Amino acid sequence: MAARAHNLPFDQNAKKYNCCCGNLHIKQGARIVSCLLAISLAVSVIFSLTRTATVAFQNIFSAAFGLVIFGMLLYGVFKEKRLYILPYMIFQAISLVLTFLGLLAILIMIGVNTGAIKQLAQDYYGLEQDGLTPDEFNHALSTFAVLLVIFICISGLIEAYFLEVIYRFYVFLKERETSFNFNFDTCTPGFTPNNPPNYDGMLG
Repeated sequence: MAARAHNLPFDQNAKKYNCCCGNLHIKQGARIVSCLLAISLAVSVIFSLTRTATVAFQNIFSAAFGLVIFGMLLYGVFKEKRLYILPYMIFQAISLVLTFLGLLAILIMIGVNTGAIKQLAQDYYGLEQDGLTPDEFNHALSTFAVLLVIFICISGLIEAYFLEVIYRFYVFLKERETSFNFNFDTCTPGFTPNNPPNYDGMLG
């Protein structure tokens, strides 16, 4: 049974190679995801330039690293080179773990260390206490904390879905490559480098 299953031809239009609720082929989905990731990197850099120097430095430093990762991803996706996709999958898996830990840290800071939340609100939201009453400032700070938690949750889910799409594209390339290698190795029965096929009977 295993040998028979292995002999099945590779079908790149199989339903398992679709994404986005079956509306896109995994190749198209991977290309869209890789482009969106590159755009998000550019938007992140532009946004950081409008924030404090600390935020700008952190984002520009991470963007330099992301430029290499996403550049390899774009090349791997559009040229269909699966080895160039591996760095992104490793990077994104680590990023998801850090996102989860960051969410836990934010929740702890909300309940324990309001000073850290105030600093984050100042760096990313531009929230200043000057000109606000204590009640207004606390309300604005609470709003920022809630929005920050929601943003982290949504971004984490999006990152996880993007990782799934890219991983499935990686599997697609691997299965296609394996199928082509198998077909190439078996297309001429009896052929090996040391045992070429015998065509004497065909010469008449």
